[in-house]
Order: sequence, then C-alpha cells, then structure tokens
Amino acid sequence: MRSNNRAFFKYLAYALEVILLAVLQSTPKLMPEIFGAKPFFLLALALSITAFEEFIPSIVFAAVCGTVSDINSGGNIGYFAISFTLVCAAVHYISGTYLNDTLFTFIITSAAAVLLLLGFYFVIFRAFGGGDGIWSLFIGHYIMRMILTLLCAVILYVINGFIHRSFTKKSF
Repeated sequence: MRSNNRAFFKYLAYALEVILLAVLQSTPKLMPEIFGAKPFFLLALALSITAFEEFIPSIVFAAVCGTVSDINSGGNIGYFAISFTLVCAAVHYISGTYLNDTLFTFIITSAAAVLLLLGFYFVIFRAFGGGDGIWSLFIGHYIMRMILTLLCAVILYVINGFIHRSFTKKSF
C-alpha cells in the first residue's frame, strides 16, 4: 500500500474516533457517570494522537477535538479549541525534545496537561463565577473527571499506538 493511502486511512481512523468519542461525551445518559463525573474523551484523544503524530497533524487534531468540545459544550466557544491546540503543541515539543517516547512519560505529560486544562477551566468558568460549594464541586467532580480522563488517555494511547504502527510505512 502506498504511503499516501496509509496516511489517509490512519487519519480516517482518527476522525472516526473523534466522531465516536464526541457522541459518547456529549450524549446525556449514554455513558454513566462514575463517582459523579464522566471522562473528557476528546482531550484524552487529542493527547494520545499527539504522542504518535508529527507536529502539524497533532495540533490539527487537537484543534478539531477542541472545536468539537466547544460546540458540544454549548458555551465558552473557543476556550477548548485554543487550549487543546496550545497544550498539545507544548506536550509535543516537550516530549519530542526532552523526553523519551514511553508510556510512563506519556502518563506524566498527560497528567500535567489534564490538570492544567481542567484546572484552568474550573478557575476561569466556575470559581470566578462564585457560588456556594465551589470547592466541593472541585473535589467531588473535577478531580474524578481528571482521573477518568487520564485513564481514558492511557487506553487511547494503546489503541492509537496500534493504529499508528499499522498505517505507518515500515522500512526494512
């Protein structure tokens, strides 16, 4: 199979993942909440694609995942698109420049990215909004969402690693 065909099918598989995970993330009661939270599937997908792809495809898929998250959230248009793109670009740069590509370094960089993105989201859109019980919301919902998102990122890392290896040209 030619290199262009392999790349097409690899990106098609990623696009299908975006659609499937967007439906899982945004459809109410399709996936049950675990301890009061659901994982942020599209953030986990963007991070797992960033682990395997070159710079441009990784930030394009990060921007797509962020834009779909913005559309599905019904508000805060632009926050996820911009933040996913910037964080995935930083993770790609740090991972490619300073770290080895292993599952352990993926977990560390993904944990930092999830904490940064969801932590800033909480501070900007929830904490500044005020209200009673804001810290119980953070402890009861956002921490569990961070943990579940990281767990999903690890699962998607394995799946996307298989996709990447299957559709990348092998040289002998």
